[in-house]
Amino acid sequence: MFALLIGAFSFQAVADSGMWLPLTISQNLSQMRKAGLKLSAEDIYSINIVCLKDAVVGLTTENNEFDPFCTASFISDKGLMVTNYHPMIKYIEILSNKEKDFLKFGYWAQKNDEESNCFGLQVSQLVQMLDVTDELLAGTDTMSVSEKSNTINERGKEIVKRFTKGKKLEGQVASFMAGNQFILSVYRIYRDVRMVAAPPMTMGKFGGDDDNWTWPRHTCDFSLIRVYADKNNNPAKYNKENVPLTGNPFLKISLAGVKENDFVMVMGYPAHSKLYIPSFAIEYLENEELPAEIGIRGEKLSLIKSSIQQNPGSKFRYTARVNSIANSYLRWKGELAGIKRMDLLNKKLAEEKELMNWIHADSSRLKKYGEIMDVQKKIYVDLKPYKLADTYFNEAGINGAEVIPFAGKFEKLVQMFKRTKINQKAIAGEAKRIKPLSDQFFTNWDYELDKQIYCRLLYRFYENVNKKFITEEMTQALAPFDGDVDKYTNDAFSKSILTNKAKMDAFLEKVDSTTIEMLTNDPVYKMALSYYKGYIEKISGPLKRMQEQQSKYYKLYMQALMEKNKGLLYCPDANQSQRLSYGKVTGSIPADGMTYTYFSTLNGVFEKSQKNSGNEDYYIPKKMRELYTKKDFGKYALNGTVRTCFLTNCHTSSGNSGSPVLNAKGEMVGLNFDRMAEGVASDYCYLPELSRSITLDVRYLLFVLDKYSPSGYVLNEMKIVK
Repeated sequence: MFALLIGAFSFQAVADSGMWLPLTISQNLSQMRKAGLKLSAEDIYSINIVCLKDAVVGLTTENNEFDPFCTASFISDKGLMVTNYHPMIKYIEILSNKEKDFLKFGYWAQKNDEESNCFGLQVSQLVQMLDVTDELLAGTDTMSVSEKSNTINERGKEIVKRFTKGKKLEGQVASFMAGNQFILSVYRIYRDVRMVAAPPMTMGKFGGDDDNWTWPRHTCDFSLIRVYADKNNNPAKYNKENVPLTGNPFLKISLAGVKENDFVMVMGYPAHSKLYIPSFAIEYLENEELPAEIGIRGEKLSLIKSSIQQNPGSKFRYTARVNSIANSYLRWKGELAGIKRMDLLNKKLAEEKELMNWIHADSSRLKKYGEIMDVQKKIYVDLKPYKLADTYFNEAGINGAEVIPFAGKFEKLVQMFKRTKINQKAIAGEAKRIKPLSDQFFTNWDYELDKQIYCRLLYRFYENVNKKFITEEMTQALAPFDGDVDKYTNDAFSKSILTNKAKMDAFLEKVDSTTIEMLTNDPVYKMALSYYKGYIEKISGPLKRMQEQQSKYYKLYMQALMEKNKGLLYCPDANQSQRLSYGKVTGSIPADGMTYTYFSTLNGVFEKSQKNSGNEDYYIPKKMRELYTKKDFGKYALNGTVRTCFLTNCHTSSGNSGSPVLNAKGEMVGLNFDRMAEGVASDYCYLPELSRSITLDVRYLLFVLDKYSPSGYVLNEMKIVK
């Protein structure tokens, strides 16, 4: 498989922050050793010896091998892995039912036979990174933007093929520093991943959304999964005959804990950061994009939470969705507040003024860089409505009501009837393929809830997107109802086969040229198609062309910054490739008169529970209450209690959920799971005094496994050092 990722990535020219490529970590080694590191560069990244990069992996899904949604790490040589609880909720939810409520009681396998398949979950393990810039860019300086892009794409395919063919590996070439650098990443993909252990939701998400992005935290945010392989220990798709992977590199776990100012580092797959985007992009974020995203997600969150309260049984369908929506909603609110608090727009304007003064001070620089800001601004004026339409398409359209992407699953079937020769056998096969997807969709699906979301988000889309992006089909659908979205929605949902399981089952039993019109004339199908059609015909093409135009000048903008600040160490923006950040264990002073200590304890769990009596998000299971009352903490106690979480100033982003937090020897001391709201805008600007990452203390994790859970068998696999 091949993928080539081209994009404009900015970088951070600040030595004590950033998410660094393990490939080039030797550049940071001197500074890291001064800070306390005990390892060599090869201990972190090597293709010749087992190293940390081998043990830290990305969790991905089928057909998204290069798109990790979080991080995990091997903690035994039998394929056992640890990650956070919150990104695994959707799998725990799927495994749960009324008879086995793993959300309520936790998932606790007691032997390998009880470890359950997480369908679609994959592990992407980095094998090698290689700088391929010179090979990709050779002779492209005089090419047009599109010609250069095509050339780079074709060369990228050849490079990936060269490094993966016949090796059961997959690769990606990604752009860094606005197209000034290109890195090949080669991965080994494991496709049989099984659930081993996870605490009850009241522990794994203790405090719920109220506590999210806050400090102090007391969340036991972990889960254990295991990679299975075929009988020859090779990656394989799920099969009952597969066995646990053996001999894999893994991390040691330290019981020593951490102290304030200890050196720590975080390895993982951070998603995205935009540390050097220009002022006009910050202005758009602050005034348009973030408010739109917050408004859409806030409405979805309110509707789903209300539905779950009225119908508790729907938690088996919507818990993971609430978690995902709430996480982004609260993060975006924190980002918006942070951007305003740090007055980032004016800071960017001042930096750009300084850059332009430097450019104008030299005639050769003026000739090369003189128009980089003016041209980018002009392009961005035209670009903004397309970017906003793209946001609404993704948030209110395909990721809005669940019935919209469900309708999209039928497009291949519809296209089969547009061919010159209709193949009824192939059509029957496609209908058979869709049937289990349909059954899965209707399982615990809430008709009224999805109707409300469909209605409210269609209204938001229609009212807020520039009218040139509204399709004729959408206008025609609303016309009989005089634009009244509520009336249209009630009518559409009552008539649609996509909202009625009995009708859908009957349709899939006999799909032919006489029945296909039931789908093509379906009002919900037509609206879903309108979203997709509008995006393809009116948004994606022009958006891509304008971004390509801007990328030419953004690349020059980045070159100018590097030239002006020559001698500084530059860190590429996060782009889902493996990264390492480092810093120390430290508290924070987030506001006048407020001090955050660097750790929290089990005492705080009980204090919060008492303070929030009656709130199920703060419920403590009976066995945990008994352990606390008896002070039965075993070897995990310190000063009469168990430390639950701690703070670091390591630079992290989304995607670092589940990242191991390592001490100076490379031993795991914690599990990264969140950031402080006051510093969550670190994706745009790292602030040393506020940017803090929140870590689950590994001793709390071990305490729960040892004293609370029935899954203690896994402790024998781990290498726990004092």
